[in-house]
Amino acid sequence: MHRSLNDEEILEVSGQPDVNVLIDLYKETQNDLGDWLQQRQRDYETRRNIWEGKSYDFRKHAVDSETGQVFPFDGAADHEILEIDDHIRAHKSMLMNALRRAHIVATPVEHNDVQRASVISNFMRWLINAKMTEYYDEMDFAADNFLEKGMMVTYTYWDSADRTMQREISLEELQGMFGPQMEAFMTGEMDDQLVQMLIEGVDVSEKKARKMLDEIRTEGKTTIPMTVQSRNQPCIRTLAPDEDFFLPPWAIDSQKVPYAFHVIPMTPEEIKSRGEKEGWDEEFVEAASELSGTRVMDDVQFYRQEENYQMEDYNDDTVRIVYCYQRLLDEDNVPGIYCTIFAYGVPELYGKHYLLDYAHGEFPFTVTPLERTTKRLYGSRSYPEIAASAQQIIKAETDASIDNLSMSTLPPLLHPPGKRPTRWGPGVQVSVFRPDQYQYAPTPPNNPASFAMREEVRMMTNKYFGRNDQEADPVEIQAKQQDLVNRFLGHQKKVFNQVYSLYQQFGQDAEYFRVVGVNQMEKYEKGRPGERFDFWIEFDVTTQDPAQMVERVKGIAQLAQILGKGTTLDGDKLFQIGVGALMPGASDQVIMPAEQGMEKAQAEERQAIAELVAGTPPNVRENDSHQAKLQVFEQWLQRPDTQQKMQANEALAADVQNYYKQRQFQLQQQQNAVTGRLGGQNTGYGMTTQQ
Repeated sequence: MHRSLNDEEILEVSGQPDVNVLIDLYKETQNDLGDWLQQRQRDYETRRNIWEGKSYDFRKHAVDSETGQVFPFDGAADHEILEIDDHIRAHKSMLMNALRRAHIVATPVEHNDVQRASVISNFMRWLINAKMTEYYDEMDFAADNFLEKGMMVTYTYWDSADRTMQREISLEELQGMFGPQMEAFMTGEMDDQLVQMLIEGVDVSEKKARKMLDEIRTEGKTTIPMTVQSRNQPCIRTLAPDEDFFLPPWAIDSQKVPYAFHVIPMTPEEIKSRGEKEGWDEEFVEAASELSGTRVMDDVQFYRQEENYQMEDYNDDTVRIVYCYQRLLDEDNVPGIYCTIFAYGVPELYGKHYLLDYAHGEFPFTVTPLERTTKRLYGSRSYPEIAASAQQIIKAETDASIDNLSMSTLPPLLHPPGKRPTRWGPGVQVSVFRPDQYQYAPTPPNNPASFAMREEVRMMTNKYFGRNDQEADPVEIQAKQQDLVNRFLGHQKKVFNQVYSLYQQFGQDAEYFRVVGVNQMEKYEKGRPGERFDFWIEFDVTTQDPAQMVERVKGIAQLAQILGKGTTLDGDKLFQIGVGALMPGASDQVIMPAEQGMEKAQAEERQAIAELVAGTPPNVRENDSHQAKLQVFEQWLQRPDTQQKMQANEALAADVQNYYKQRQFQLQQQQNAVTGRLGGQNTGYGMTTQQ
C-alpha cells in the first residue's frame, strides 16, 4: 500500500527508520519519472545513432527485418548522422574552455573579510587546479550530462581516506624502549602483556602479535602496520541524473525538497570495505553482498544505455546501494539532513542512519537544468530531444542521396524473360537481336533540393543552438553562447561555496599553496570557523577570439588617452591582458614583474658599458628601457675613474659620447610622441582634474 509523504516516519527523525517506506518511496519516485527516464534513453540512442536493425555496413537488409521487407529496397543506405553529437561536443569544448580560463573571485559576506578576499580567491584557484585533481574530469562529464540529458548533478563531499603501510621495527629500537626489561622480553616472560599492547596499540590480531614477537627474537626485526592519512580534502563527483541521482518529479529547487536518492553500484568487496569504514550494520552488509549476481534490479535498470540493454542481458554483479538524504525534524522541530543507507532488494534492514554533519546545512548536491521553461527541474529538455527531428531529416535526405547515387551508378537491368546475361559491366560484350533487348532502366534524376534541404536544416539548428554560421547574426550567437556559459559557471559557483564551506570545517588550520600563475608560495590560514565567502566565476565568450581581444585592449588604451586618465590606467596589467588573449596562459611566463624588469635593464646597461670600455661599442635599441638605462649610464659617467679613462683614451671618449647621444635621441623621440598627443610640452605635474 502506498504511504504518503506526510507520514510522520518520513518527516520526523526516528531511531529506527522504516526502510520499507523508503524503498516504496524510491520505487514510486522512479515510476513517476518513467516518461522522463524513457526520454533520456531515447536521447542516448539518438545521439549515438542506435536503432533497431542497424547493420555493421550501414545498409538495410531484408533478412534482418521482422517482416522480410525494407524500404526503399534491399541494400539501401542506412548511415549514421552525427549532427547532435557534433553540437554537444562543440559546446562541451566551449564550456570546458570557459571553465579553465574563467576568473574565480571570492566576495566577502562581512565587511571585515575584505582584506582576505584576494587570498581566498588565490587559494580556491590553487585548490581547484592543484589539489582537487579530479575536478576537471568530473566537470567534463557534468558538461556532457548537461547537454545530452538536460541536467547536471554534482555531489560535493569531504573525503578522508587512510591507507595502511608496514613500518620496520628493529631490536635496537626495542632495547631503547624496554631498557632493563629487555631481558624479560627476550625470554618470553612478558609475552602476554606485549601481545595485548600490540593488539590495542597497532590494531592487529593475537596471532599476528605473537608472530611479530617471534620475528624479533629470531630475525632481530619485524614489521608493524601503520595507518597514515592519504587523502583529506574536499572532493566532487558527477552523478548521472537518470541513473545515479533522483529527486521528486515535482522538484523546483534541489535544496528545498524533502528527500533525494543517491545510488552507488558496489561490488560485494566494496560493500564490505565501506561497511567496515563507515560502521554499517553487519547483517545488512551480508544481505546486500549476497544480492550480487541475483539480478535483483530497481526500475531504473530497465533503462540501460547499451545497444543490448534488455534485462536478461544486463548483469554486472554490482549491487545498487541507495543513500537516501532527507530533511527531517528532531524532537525540538530543528531541521537537519539525515542519511539512511539501504538496498533495493533488502527489506527491513539498513546499513546506517545518521545526521549529516556538514556545517553548510544543505543537501550535498548541486543540480542545474539546461533550461528553465517550466518551474520543475525535470521540465528541462536536452540537445537530442530538441534536435532529434532535424537529425532525422538530415539522415533521410543523406540516405536518399546515397540511394540515388547507387541507382545512377548501377541502374536496374532490363533483359528478355529467361535470358539474363551471365556478365554485365564495363567492356562486356553482349550480342542482341534488337538493340532494345538489353538496357538499363531509367533512374530518377538527381534532386538538387536534397542538398539544399540538408544545408537549410543545419543552418536552422546552428542558429538555434548558437553555433557560428555564415548566415547567423554574430551578436545573437554570442548572446546564446554567453547564456549557456553563464548557466554552466553558475553551477560551479554553488559547488565552490560548498567546497569552501567543507574546507573551513574540516581542512587544515594552515596550508602552503602556490599562487596560481605565479611562482610564489603563500601560507593560507583557514581563519575563524564559519567564515563565509560568495564565489563568482565569470568568463566572456568573446575572449575566445584573440583578434577581438587585441582590438579591445587597443580601444581601452585609446580611450584612456582621449579621456586623459592615463594616471589611473595600469598599462602593465593592460599589456598582460593583451598577451593573455593572444597566448592564453603565457603572460606569466613572458611578462616579468616591474622589479625584475628594472634589474634586467640595469644588468643589460652594465654589459653595454663593459663593451664600450672593451672597444666594441654597441648601438642603442629603439624600443628599450631608455630612462632606466640612462640612469645607470650617467652614474657610471660620474665616477672619477671613468673620467680618467676617457681623458686617457680619446677613442673611448668618442664612443661614449656617441652612445650617450643615441640614448638621448631615443628619449627625445618618446617625448615627441607625448607632445604630439598633448599639443605641448609635458609639465610633469600630471593631468587636469576631470569635471
